[in-house]
Amino acid sequence: MKRKLVSALLSVAMVATLLVGCGGSSDNGGASGETASEAASEAAPEAGDEEASAESTGDSEEAAPVSTDGVNITILNTKSEIQTQWEELAAKYTAETGVGVEVSVTVGDSPSQDITKRYASGEVPTIFMGDIQDILMLDEYALDLTNEDWAKDGGSQYGATYNGRLIGFPFCIEARGLMYNKTAIEATTGETFDPTAVKSLDDLQALLDKLVAGGMEAPVALNMEDWSLAGHYLTQVYEEQDCTVEGTYTFTDGLKAGTEDLNTNARFNSLFDTFDLLMKYNMNANDPLAADYNNNAVCLAEGDIAFWFNGNWAWAEMKDFAMDDSEYGIMPVPQKDDTNDVTSKLAGGASKYCMIDTAYNDEAQQQAARDFLNWLVYNEGGQDFLVNQCSLVPAFSNITLPVTNPMGQSVANYTNQGALVPGFPELPGDHWKTLGAEMQKYLGGQCTREELAKAINDYWAAQ
Repeated sequence: MKRKLVSALLSVAMVATLLVGCGGSSDNGGASGETASEAASEAAPEAGDEEASAESTGDSEEAAPVSTDGVNITILNTKSEIQTQWEELAAKYTAETGVGVEVSVTVGDSPSQDITKRYASGEVPTIFMGDIQDILMLDEYALDLTNEDWAKDGGSQYGATYNGRLIGFPFCIEARGLMYNKTAIEATTGETFDPTAVKSLDDLQALLDKLVAGGMEAPVALNMEDWSLAGHYLTQVYEEQDCTVEGTYTFTDGLKAGTEDLNTNARFNSLFDTFDLLMKYNMNANDPLAADYNNNAVCLAEGDIAFWFNGNWAWAEMKDFAMDDSEYGIMPVPQKDDTNDVTSKLAGGASKYCMIDTAYNDEAQQQAARDFLNWLVYNEGGQDFLVNQCSLVPAFSNITLPVTNPMGQSVANYTNQGALVPGFPELPGDHWKTLGAEMQKYLGGQCTREELAKAINDYWAAQ
């Protein structure tokens, strides 16, 4: 991978000011160590055997019109929290266009493990949703989307571009931090809550103590899922070394070479001092590895707790329980070490990209998939799906529907301020599974911080 290219891509896509009107985690390797690209290379039809290979990377404006009558396409959704919305949209789109749409969802495996298995079996979706590293590893099988209409309305700014080709449709803007219930905090403490004033570990400690004193016995919820622990919290250690993609490369290269040691790393210890504090006030502290994700969402929505480490995607689980008279939002993780102003920034940016497969889907299916993505951006039903039904922050300037959910509004505000720390595009394929298990040990009190640091150091040294 060309680091300068990816760095330039992500610096623009993840930190750029959100266009006016604009409104978990994955890995990039297979379950057995084989990437989806390698699996496809072994299993894909030889060139000339099928029409599917004929137009794999051609200029979309030069392609002759292709009929999509009677065509069926498949979509792999890797955001399980919006599967119901996807299924409803598929039915609506089929009724409107006559094109059959079937949506499946990744369950259990990481997105890259799922797509690797599908390429190995030959059962490859027409549209695959993944994170940046998932899309880049499938570059040679991705349709070039450079000339699509939506590319001119923000898609080229936020989309996944590699080797001069736009191969990933930016599905949404997402960020992570401490989600909060402002109304519950103020009702419990009797004081006005300003999230921008809670920056240091001492600030957070003082506020949590006030909440407990006011009757909120356990003000925090932590997830037990490996993707949340290793894909969202732990990755901040890499991303916030200097808040740049290049800085993340430098740091992880140091971990591989053994020249960086997490035990003495300021960012690691700063983030885990905060994590320890969140663990102390965790509503699930008695059995943290049995925490129920949906219950965490309900408790924050209803004001039983004040904080939940998560991202704006979680509004999908919260919204049915949110109180009409309550205010919610998302804020950066408070820390001792505020080098590079990390306590004023959310971790995130363009997230979840859709690519169109050319190895196992023929011209008509590719065209139907292109039509579908354009429909999402320009049709009122598609826009409503993104903004209102899925509560997402879209990446397209033409979508003027206001982001009405409070978590999306928070993310949009931080994006407008250029206050997002970009994610890392090259996490190893088993990162969230392997280190998620180590994080679960730490959360469950089964290992010390030194033992966790050693496990992470050893993991990177083996890469």
